Order: sequence, then structure tokens, then C-alpha cells
Amino acid sequence: MAEKNIWVVAELTEGKPINLSVELLGKATKLAEEKGGDVVGVVIGKDTQEACDIMIKYGAKKVLKVDGDVYEQYSTDAYTKALETLLDKYDPLLVLFGATENGRDLAARLAARKELGLVADCLNIISVDEETEFKWERPTFDGKLYSDIRIKTKPQLATIASKIFRGNKPNDGAEGEIIEESVEFSIDEIRTKILEVMKNEHDTTTDDLETADIVVSGGRGLDNADNWYLIDNLAKALGGTTGASRPICDAGWVDVKKQVGATGVKITPKIYIAVGISGAIQHLAGMKKSSLIIAINNDPEAPIFKAAHYGIVGDLFKVVPALTEAIEELNKK
Repeated sequence: MAEKNIWVVAELTEGKPINLSVELLGKATKLAEEKGGDVVGVVIGKDTQEACDIMIKYGAKKVLKVDGDVYEQYSTDAYTKALETLLDKYDPLLVLFGATENGRDLAARLAARKELGLVADCLNIISVDEETEFKWERPTFDGKLYSDIRIKTKPQLATIASKIFRGNKPNDGAEGEIIEESVEFSIDEIRTKILEVMKNEHDTTTDDLETADIVVSGGRGLDNADNWYLIDNLAKALGGTTGASRPICDAGWVDVKKQVGATGVKITPKIYIAVGISGAIQHLAGMKKSSLIIAINNDPEAPIFKAAHYGIVGDLFKVVPALTEAIEELNKK
């Protein structure tokens, strides 16, 4: 397999790749085209044929399939051993992981085991002139700045959060090669054992925020937590959900799961309304790919207006109630 290949390590839930794994195939396709390599999916698990087919459907030209009972549930030791074996055999150019709990764990363990460079929570990957070189961008200082990182080891590793890149459109007629790999190791090498898997009945705030078509976010311009109802009312009138800037999450005005930004949730709604948000770099990183951005702020020089498609310069305590009332009237018709 060519050294210029781009790998995407799939994370599976109920036997299928999570959305983030599919998103990464989109970026991997562009990088592979620029470098002259192939997109290779890596699927580790039990009964993974459907997952392999989905990876091909969304852009993988080849899929390395490691299947067995020991991989039914994620295990750092087992998955690291499997991936380490594959790296030694195929020597790809770079490997992309989802920045999930398991993805971060696996990428970090592999990087330490193989003494490889790893960019955590990468926001962008740019192919540079050299055939095998990339510029990696990630937030630093809580998202206030971006770092330009170069990795000199090979393969290069990175974890990437959801909603950073767009996935390929599905192609039901896509053809790809599935290569079955067997990784042998002693059961004694597995130092942990999963006794029970319990479904997490967690708060769906983050899930709603990531999938919503309309998001209304509030910032420090609200003055205090008592004024959050303005954001709630506007979001309800529009049939959307609410988000927030980091400062008000840090202040405890709203749940941190609502935080939009480089260090929070990255979203790509059809409509994003920023109310009383100045537009710091770290916030823009979480919503700048929204299809339509509307900003409401009393400061005409606020950075948010540079990212907005439409802007309202005015007192949010007057603008938002009037806007909400107008929308509610239209909903009655």
C-alpha cells in the first residue's frame, strides 16, 4: 500500500461508524487527491462488515478490517496493538482519529508507543509544497490564538472534533477493497476487562445543539443570567435551540454543554444568531461554517460583524423582544 495513503480510524457505535468518522473521510479524500494517495478506512470491532461497507460508501477506497470477539468493546490495549501492527505493515502518510474520548485515548497511546507526533483537537489540515508535509492548525490559550504545527515523524497523527470538516456525499454504487487483517496477541496483554456496558441516559443538550438547523446564542451582552429568557424565547419562536459563548458558561449562567467555540461544541446550522457576542476567535471557530450568520450587538466594531452575513447594530434588550414578537405573529398566520 502506497506511503501517501490517508487513513481514517473509524469509531463504531452499534456496529456503525459515528458521524465524525464519516466527516473525516471528506477531508481525507481532499488530502489524498493532493498527495496522490488513497483514502483507507480502518475498522476494528466485531461483526464489522456493515461498517466497512459504510466507509466505502462515504469515500474509502480500501478498508483494513480487524474483526474479532476481543474487539467487541473498545479496549486501549487491544485496539492499540491492532493499529500498531497495521502501521508497521503499511506505513501510511497520516492517520486521522475522531476527537472523542476513545479517539483521543487511542491516538495518544499509539503516539507514545510509536514515538510519533500527534496534533490534538486539530482545526485544519493544509497540504504544503513538499510531497509529504502538512500544516496543522489547532487552538491555543483557550482558543484565543491558533498554532501552526509541523510533524516531522511518520506517520503523522491527529485528532479532530466533529463539525470541523464536511463529509462526502454517500455513493451507494461505490466500490472499494476490504482487506481482512488478523492481529495475534496474548490475552495477557489486555490489562482491563469490561464487565458491563450501561447506556448513558445523558442530557441531550449537546446532541440537540450539534444537529439543530437554527441556533440562537447569547453572550456577555446579556449583562446577567436573569436575561437568558430573551435567548430562550427567540429560539422557541424560531423552532431552534440555544447556544452560548464561553464567558457566560464559565460564569455559570448556562450549562457548559451549550458552549459554542473551539473549546466547546462546533456547529454548522442553517441559521446562527449571535446575540450580545463580541466574536472572539475561539467562538468563531465553533460557528463560522454556519450557512447564515446574523449578529445583534450594540458595538459596530465588534468582530462578530466581520463573520456575519447580516448584522443589527442596536440594543439587544429592544431588538430581541421586537424580533421575537414579529416572528411569533408570523407563526400565528
